[in-house]
Amino acid sequence: MTIKQQHHIPGGARLLGYLGVVPFAGMSLAALLWHEPTVSWMVRGFTVYAAIILSFLGGIRWGVETRFHPSSVGALTVSVLPSLWAFGCLLLTDPVHIVLGMTTGFVAMGLVDWSAPARGSAPWMRSLRAQLTLAVVYCHGLMLVALAKG
Repeated sequence: MTIKQQHHIPGGARLLGYLGVVPFAGMSLAALLWHEPTVSWMVRGFTVYAAIILSFLGGIRWGVETRFHPSSVGALTVSVLPSLWAFGCLLLTDPVHIVLGMTTGFVAMGLVDWSAPARGSAPWMRSLRAQLTLAVVYCHGLMLVALAKG
């Protein structure tokens, strides 16, 4: 297998990854375009969905690490942090703080996945994660703009 083939993101993974961005994009755009009470509902849905996806990212890492390196406590710890972070963010009361916290979680997990991919993960996963992280962080920025418009 060539290097190009190893780093080619399979179509199904790319499609499903980007479909996972659709709720972020839809809710952030709706919050930008509509007024209360729709904005509050969109913010709540957005932040709950963000918590679910952050937990999912940790789960991906957990699955890979437990398969290839089950005794690596450090790697396993990194895999549970996104869920704990997301849970903590949802306990905040200010929507701006929640969105900023989730943004921080996605940036941190993206940096971890880029700089130290889970050992044994697919070679293309690093590229896909970088693309999806940028898209999700952009949507978080849109949501922050929507919250700022008041």
